[in-house]
Parts: sequence; C-alpha cells; structure tokens
Amino acid sequence: MRRIRTATVLLGLPLFVLLGATPASAASTTDVTSATLVARGVAVDVTVSVTCPAGMSGSFELNVRQRSGNRIAYGSGWAPLSCTGQPQAVPVRVLAQHDGAIFRTGEALFTGGTELCNEDTCEYGQIDDTARVTR
Repeated sequence: MRRIRTATVLLGLPLFVLLGATPASAASTTDVTSATLVARGVAVDVTVSVTCPAGMSGSFELNVRQRSGNRIAYGSGWAPLSCTGQPQAVPVRVLAQHDGAIFRTGEALFTGGTELCNEDTCEYGQIDDTARVTR
C-alpha cells in the first residue's frame, strides 16, 4: 500500500509542475506610476504601466487602501486592457467607499488583479504595489 501511494505521488508531481504558471503570465507586468487626489479625496486617479503580450485583451481591477487618520480609506476601480506588447499607460479612477474615509496625500497600498485572454488561453495576474498619492 505504501508503494502505491509513493508511486501515485511521484507520477502526479510532473503533472502538477506542468499545470503551474504559464510562461505568458511571466510576460505581463503591471506597476503603479502615479496616483493623484480628485475632488478633495473622494477619488484617486491612478496611472498604471502595463506590459502584456500583443493580441491579448481583458481588464484589471485596482483596489486602494490608505490610512486616513484613525480610519482606513478604501476604494476600487477597473479599466479595460488591449495589449500591444509594449508598455502602455492605463488610467483608472478609484472611488472611495461612500461609508468610509476619504483619501489623502501619502503612501497607499494598491492591490488587484488582471484577466487577459486571447483566442486560446487566459492568464491572470496580481497587482501588489505601494505608491505615494499626491495632489
């Protein structure tokens, strides 16, 4: 019985490795390049530099969290993507939650994800960045 389990694990390991991250997901990069307050902190206009394989398209969602006094300001936004294979600046407006704090100048955490597809495959990426929110 022990030999059967060992053989099953050893045979399944190569399959697990093959089903890991695809090479396409390593080709996409997403970085926050600027974040500017809008309407006295009700929103933040964020510019994201995106490089992804030409021919893929989809969207990304961006969440912003920032300490605002003794509270946390939080908001989210999204933008469509059409990949060119070259770096491109993509603007997205992130609105503060209506029941939360407003955004301020200073350091913020930017998280989210991308979903990009072509005719054959889709890839999913994560955004995890910090940047300074300015006026």
